[in-house]
Amino acid sequence: MGALIAIHGDDKGLVLPPEIAPIQVVIVPILGKDDRKIMEKAREVEKLLKKNGFEVKLDDRKEYTPGWKYNYWELRGVPIRIEVGPIDVKKKQVVAARRDTGEKTVVKDGKLVKSLSELLKQIQSNLIKKADKFFKESLHEAEDFETLKKILKEGGGFVKVNWCGKKECADYIKAETEGGTIRGTLFGKKEKVFGKCVWCRKKAKEVVYIAKSY
Repeated sequence: MGALIAIHGDDKGLVLPPEIAPIQVVIVPILGKDDRKIMEKAREVEKLLKKNGFEVKLDDRKEYTPGWKYNYWELRGVPIRIEVGPIDVKKKQVVAARRDTGEKTVVKDGKLVKSLSELLKQIQSNLIKKADKFFKESLHEAEDFETLKKILKEGGGFVKVNWCGKKECADYIKAETEGGTIRGTLFGKKEKVFGKCVWCRKKAKEVVYIAKSY
């Protein structure tokens, strides 16, 4: 979770990729002159989205203001917020706000499912690009332990090293670097070993990435 927050978080809290978000869309009613019609529309939107496979939550709590709810769900990283107010009822629309960029879009009722599906794809793509950029900017390489230790102490990020595959070495690395943990290998890619094990100096079996959790 620490790495997820570091990569996708901002000053408002967490920003979750739609594919792993437990709630993809939160609906926030903005009550006005006709609360009944607003809530009816909010429930219709909830029903429609659930029917079409979205993970959706209707925040119908009356004890909190819409602004408080915005902050609450932004902190939790929900990818899309749907706002339903008096004007939206009248114009047969909703307002969709993206968590990753803050951009708001007016969506007509008849295009809701298609538009939100596209928005979720755009958010997912944007966050993947952001994660790739973050990873590349945070990536270092170390052939020996002293270099590894220095990088983790001074700059952090991910450090590419050679590893023999033994748990004892992984435990020593974590202890001697005060928390440097083997995070794994690149997904779907086997990298060529470029030296000996960073700790024991014996033959390395694979290339792994080490980072601290903060």
